[in-house]
Amino acid sequence: MQEGLPPRLRSVQEPPLSESGSNDYAPDPVARAEAMSGPPAAPAATKPPPPPRSVLLAAAKITVRAPIPRVFEALTNAEQLAAWWADDARIEAELGGRYEGTLPEGRVEGTITAIDGPGKLSYTWPVPHEGGSVETSVVFELSPKGSETAVHVAHRSPVPVAGEWDGVWRRSVESLKAFLEQGAPSPT
Repeated sequence: MQEGLPPRLRSVQEPPLSESGSNDYAPDPVARAEAMSGPPAAPAATKPPPPPRSVLLAAAKITVRAPIPRVFEALTNAEQLAAWWADDARIEAELGGRYEGTLPEGRVEGTITAIDGPGKLSYTWPVPHEGGSVETSVVFELSPKGSETAVHVAHRSPVPVAGEWDGVWRRSVESLKAFLEQGAPSPT
């Protein structure tokens, strides 16, 4: 009956389980006792959750009466940045470019880590910490809000860093808003 079927559909003849032809099954009594000795072993002690990848030092949000491209330009043009944020601003508005300026809190000498204009700008900011420095990150995200632009800035660090970061960023976004809404002409 199976002769006319293709080889892959023919049934396979399996040898008997034991040499004697008997199909009696006799498990190892020790293995059976171990398997039936009680409830499953409790899982190993649970690990504590991993530490957070970053600590939010500060975040600030503001809505500006200016279109997104105009706000992005104020973040990435050195002359405009110097007008509202930092003295001696230097910017190379490209991935890996520098993002520098002098604030009352000290000199920012960062590197641009993301520039997705006109919606996002991210850069590093090495901050003095415990005899060395820790590399923090700053991210500006811009989104439309009607004819205005919502600006959100977040400053993160791998470890807590002392400082008045909320004040730094609140003053910064308020300064950005004042600069853009005063109708300052765009430098050429």
